[in-house]
Amino acid sequence: MHKTAWTQKGSSLPSERIPSKKQAPQPTKAKGKQKDAGPPKSKEVVKLEKLRDDLRNATGKERDPKRGCFCQARLHPLSSYTPICRTCGLILCELNLPNFACPHCGESTLLPAARNALIATLDAQISEAIAKEEEGRARAIQEARAAEGAFPTLSAASRASTPGSGSDSQASHPVNQTHKVLSLNSKTRKIKVESYTPPAISRAASAERVKQAEPEHKRVPAPPAEVVISRTQPDPQRPWTNTRGLNVTYVPPSRI
Repeated sequence: MHKTAWTQKGSSLPSERIPSKKQAPQPTKAKGKQKDAGPPKSKEVVKLEKLRDDLRNATGKERDPKRGCFCQARLHPLSSYTPICRTCGLILCELNLPNFACPHCGESTLLPAARNALIATLDAQISEAIAKEEEGRARAIQEARAAEGAFPTLSAASRASTPGSGSDSQASHPVNQTHKVLSLNSKTRKIKVESYTPPAISRAASAERVKQAEPEHKRVPAPPAEVVISRTQPDPQRPWTNTRGLNVTYVPPSRI
């Protein structure tokens, strides 16, 4: 058999001379739809969106798992959504959310038309809050650009050649680098060399430490179903006596 430059050594089959076609790897498609990572939402927007979604999914008969509040707006501000129960007349504070039923009678605090109007109002408040946040974010970016243009900035080459720059310091001292620690024992007078690696602290863990938990509001419980009264007849000589056994002293009004 005549050998050429492309024939394999020790091969007599024509099929081995034909180069095999290599299939290019196909890009794998990610499962599911990837959401665009937008700017984080503020606390106010998240609160309004949660209230709107709860109103859309609620029937008005659900009870508050925290049992509501019976302070009647004396301890907390009056509710701006449902200030009063239209069935029993209970004054509702801001801790009684409109998507829950009245904590006293268990009836819905909103009519269907009022619920739809409140959902539309919340949508408008959410859009307004997002627009204000975007406007403030754009203003902050413009101010940062204006402040950056007011001072001369170093180029990448000069910044890299400058000793003690941020990139050089990070390259020479990376995070979580193992160091040699030299210690002297005061008792034995001996020198000891140990290796020390600082613990890794993630940004999420540090953010959780900084983030403080919201304080839980004090709720006034429901009054007892049975009213406690005294069965003792009052003394005509001392009509002001407390027959329930409490230590109360009567103070007569002063005469001028």
